[in-house]
Amino acid sequence: MENLIIASTLKSPEVKFNTNGDLLIAGKSIPEDSNSYYKPLFAWLEEFKKTSPPAINLTLKLEYMNTSSVRIVLRFLQNLVALSKENVALKIKWIYDFDDDDICEQGEIIQESIKYPIEMVEYKP
Repeated sequence: MENLIIASTLKSPEVKFNTNGDLLIAGKSIPEDSNSYYKPLFAWLEEFKKTSPPAINLTLKLEYMNTSSVRIVLRFLQNLVALSKENVALKIKWIYDFDDDDICEQGEIIQESIKYPIEMVEYKP
């Protein structure tokens, strides 16, 4: 199994999924086809599950997400929460710009939806 590294573009986020369980999605997520863009992330996670990881640490540092990206990210997080019920220690960190109320609120809504704690981290660029 190899790490999954995808460079960011103007419309898609940077992805760094490491086999040590450290996962990062950062940047803007407004791809033309969210399903196609995120498909490799779901495939990587399916393979990663087979390695019986002891822990997963996901960091989300999204500047903006379109509606279809919100749905996909929510589904991805639901998959991770399901994994946490199989004795995988899961930490989710939502990093947002201190003056971006919208993305902060989006993280809070997602946290309520998945019924799993998300560490909300404010930063100043």
